[in-house]
Amino acid sequence: MSKAVTEQTKGRREAVWEVCDQLSAQGIKPSLRSVKIHYPRGSDTDVQKDVNGWYEHVFSQHARRRMIPSLPDAVVKAMEAFWETASLEADSQFVKERQAHEDMRSALQEKLDGALAELAQAKAAAAKSDQDNVDLRLELSHRSTLLADAEQEIAELRRDQEALRNQIQQRDTDHKVELSHLRDTHERNLKAQREDFELQVKLVREAAAQQSEEHQRAMTRADEHYRDLERRSLVEVDALRTKAKSADETIERLRGTVHEREMELVGLKTELRLIRESQQAQLDDLGKRNSALTSQIEQLQAKVERQETAPSRTKDLEG
Repeated sequence: MSKAVTEQTKGRREAVWEVCDQLSAQGIKPSLRSVKIHYPRGSDTDVQKDVNGWYEHVFSQHARRRMIPSLPDAVVKAMEAFWETASLEADSQFVKERQAHEDMRSALQEKLDGALAELAQAKAAAAKSDQDNVDLRLELSHRSTLLADAEQEIAELRRDQEALRNQIQQRDTDHKVELSHLRDTHERNLKAQREDFELQVKLVREAAAQQSEEHQRAMTRADEHYRDLERRSLVEVDALRTKAKSADETIERLRGTVHEREMELVGLKTELRLIRESQQAQLDDLGKRNSALTSQIEQLQAKVERQETAPSRTKDLEG
């Protein structure tokens, strides 16, 4: 049967009708799918049209066999003309429906193209967002470098402060040691002077009463010498206290500088956190837009596939 329908000398319509006759003889209802198995040439539309023509031919023969014995020839010809007109009208209606499906498919394709264009724009926006992210990363890197420099500078200031504090403590210790040494020396001097004074007083008292005036002068000189030593000791102590006060003021200034650096560090950390939150929000928004566009494209493609498969299913049901 396959060789008979594939002979090149036969036309498409004759070959299709022959396949329909053979399928009908085997008890198989001819359809586009069953005919295409044995006659793979020709488009689906043309083959379906030939199958429909075969059904019309078989029906007309059957009707003629039943009506010809009892109807005049004019009536039979009129019925055949009517059937031919109905067949042409059916073919015209099929063409119109096919054109409507084609128009619908074109409209869906335009929507799909628009969605693809929008997706391309979204991808371009994503690429721009990636570039913006790169710029943000560079800015973050720069800010991180500034932050690291600030932290290093603060660490250096703290080291300097610690060194200055140690230096001040060492100076305080040295000053205390020196002051203690001065006090000890002063006390030793005073003790020696008192001893010398007492010795002089003793000598003066033992020498003679007439030397009381000279003894008084000696006492006055000794007393002035003692007061001079005490006054110089007080001046040295005040000088040491002034140095200690200046050192305390220097420490306070350094503490103020460290506080300002720490406040700048807190500001930089807050700005870095805000930049990271803004970047994450942009990435989340971009992901939502891509998901929505992908879902819309999938729905359009599914709709196009349903529209394309609907005509073939309708034809199969009609067969």
